[in-house]
Amino acid sequence: MNEYALIEATRVFKRAVPLMVKYKVPTTPHYFSLWYAYCAGTHPALNRAVDAIVKKGELCTVEQCDDFIETYLLDDATKELDTFRQKVQDLAADLGSSMDTTMSNTEEFQDILNSSVTKLEDVKNRKLQGNESQKITHDLLQGSHGLLAATEQYQLHVKAQRTEIDQLKQQLEDYRKQATHDALTGCLNRRAFDIALAEHVGKKNGVCLIMVDIDHFKLFNDEFGHQMGDSVLKIVANKLEQNMQEVATVYRFGGEEFSVLVTDVSIKGAWLIAEKTRKALERLSVTDKRSGQKINSITASFGIAALETGEESASLLARADALLYKAKENGRNRVMPGFR
Repeated sequence: MNEYALIEATRVFKRAVPLMVKYKVPTTPHYFSLWYAYCAGTHPALNRAVDAIVKKGELCTVEQCDDFIETYLLDDATKELDTFRQKVQDLAADLGSSMDTTMSNTEEFQDILNSSVTKLEDVKNRKLQGNESQKITHDLLQGSHGLLAATEQYQLHVKAQRTEIDQLKQQLEDYRKQATHDALTGCLNRRAFDIALAEHVGKKNGVCLIMVDIDHFKLFNDEFGHQMGDSVLKIVANKLEQNMQEVATVYRFGGEEFSVLVTDVSIKGAWLIAEKTRKALERLSVTDKRSGQKINSITASFGIAALETGEESASLLARADALLYKAKENGRNRVMPGFR
């Protein structure tokens, strides 16, 4: 970093941190990236959105900060990650191919050297005439031994490089997964859902959206604690994926709510899938290992809507959500399809 860039970064830093303290935003790297971008002025749309709140004299809440990051910064970060990831993958493929060839060649060459050294050892042990022949043999042996040692070191170095590349590829894959998967349940997250749903809009492939909400989830948290609530979320997510992974994709939509995209199916087919899953959830039970307390039954409500011709994502989501709450109003633990 040159001197000017360092001075500029320090200036932005000195502006960003006091603002985070002022608005009571946690001073973590996640939120610092937002306020650094704001103070640096790199995203004019972000600055306008923040200024609209600040000018009203309101506090910029953590929830608003999360929205700003997702709206204005996450796309850039994801694009940069994808570009970087592709470059590293291409580089790793090229290096991997090159190293495979080099390893093969060095292994063959090492065999030749081993054979040559053996023959030279035989010559050295014979009684030769003239010091010159002995000197040549000695030099050849010394050089061959040195080359063998260098080849072995090179092979070790190449293997170490391959290990580092494999580790880097795994780190990048982990990073990609963190961007698209929910940390608690392991399901795809809301961002992945929004992207997938947008891709289906306008296509004629029989898309149905199933919204799933765990019944009485707040009571689990209140009575058994948040750790037990987390266990319920993970168990339900696992059961949803077990029952739907071959025919649908499950996402954690937020809180105790999940969304499921089913393709190439009618709404009746989606209803059958949801009903089978609802019955599977009924059979679940969870035991708190610390207290021994047990939740004997976990149920969920389902709302299903089929994507209509020309319909936008927001409209489909609103209809499925309305059907979900209708299922709640009608007694919970039921599937409410939007049959026409």
